Amino acid sequence: MTELKSITPAELNAVLRAHEKLSKKQPGGRRANLSFHDLSDLDLSRRLLSLADFSSSSLQHASLVEASLVRATLFGTDLRTANLRRADLSHADLRGACLRGADMTDAKLVKADMREGVMAHYDGNGMHYDHKNAELSAALATRADFSGAKLSSAFVMRTDFSDAILRDASLTGADLRNSVFTGAQLDGADLSGSNFIGANLAGASLTGAKIDQADFKEADLTGAIVDPQALKSPALREAKLPESHAGVAERLEEILAAHRVWASGGGKGGKQADLRHADLSGCDLQEVNLAAALMASVVLKQALLARSVLANADLSGADLRTADLAEADLRGTRLERATLNGANLAGSNLGPLRGVGAGGKSLPSLLRFARLRGADLRGANLAEAQLEGADFEGADLAHANLSGAKVANARFHGAKLSGARLDGANMNEAHLRAD
Repeated sequence: MTELKSITPAELNAVLRAHEKLSKKQPGGRRANLSFHDLSDLDLSRRLLSLADFSSSSLQHASLVEASLVRATLFGTDLRTANLRRADLSHADLRGACLRGADMTDAKLVKADMREGVMAHYDGNGMHYDHKNAELSAALATRADFSGAKLSSAFVMRTDFSDAILRDASLTGADLRNSVFTGAQLDGADLSGSNFIGANLAGASLTGAKIDQADFKEADLTGAIVDPQALKSPALREAKLPESHAGVAERLEEILAAHRVWASGGGKGGKQADLRHADLSGCDLQEVNLAAALMASVVLKQALLARSVLANADLSGADLRTADLAEADLRGTRLERATLNGANLAGSNLGPLRGVGAGGKSLPSLLRFARLRGADLRGANLAEAQLEGADFEGADLAHANLSGAKVANARFHGAKLSGARLDGANMNEAHLRAD
């Protein structure tokens, strides 16, 4: 095994300054070559390290918070328990790297290469080649963006990917046993031959994902969005699948009538609508009063809900893809981890519901980690809404009201924000690349 080289603080600062000059296209710039170095425990937070070479180095316990490592070479690098919170490792070469116990919360690893690495070494008797899989076991990767990343054959046991984005990622043959994917986006991902035994995928989205030869034994997919044909796959035979309450659609008129009496009488008489886990895809519920209804994990894909009253309803985890919610009353509604990709919310009211209860308290709309990719939110009211971690990629928010909204870690990549009210919303806490 090659012995790692040491480097003095003065030498390291000189290397990093020259590299930052290169990054800024200033005279005297030179690419940092820190391969085969012992850089354990160093603080490299917020440094410009894109294209730097850390091959086979040790960055154990290093702090790389918000560091820029775009296209950096981290081939075979030891990143155990490193702090990579909000770091950008897009397109980085992490083949054969070890990130066991690393903190990648809110990190960006778009199209990162985390496949097997082949290490060559000479020991006097000739060349030898060691095959080493990338490892992310026991890591924290909540809300991290792995879009298009290559994690084939990676060892990823007991890692937390809650609300992470893994769209179009390749996880073929990966060992993901007992990992947590609560609310994660796995749409279009290749999961062929992967091991998800005991994994938690509650509320995850797996539309278009390939699951051939994968093993989901004892995996929890309650509330997950899975293609109908995939639900019949042998790969999911022993998984805990999304619930579906049969018969609700047939009794819908009766349920709505009882709810109208309950709502108009302040809870005296009638019965509160309970539509949890029901499949109401394509249903016409325009101008219907479903205020305070229980609708967690309901499926309302392509449903017609224009001008409906859903104030204070619980729609957490609901599937509202391409639904029509134009001018709907959604004040104080719970939409945490709901999927509204492609939905029409133009002119809808997602502002606070005021005067609730004896104390007259105000209830903000809750859209934490909701998915609103490509949604139409033109002129919508999102004042004071809790939007932490929500995904607005490609959404149209022209002339929407986001005043006072909480937007920490919300994604607005490719979103239209022309004419939007943003006073009181700290957009510096969001991930911006808006049009």
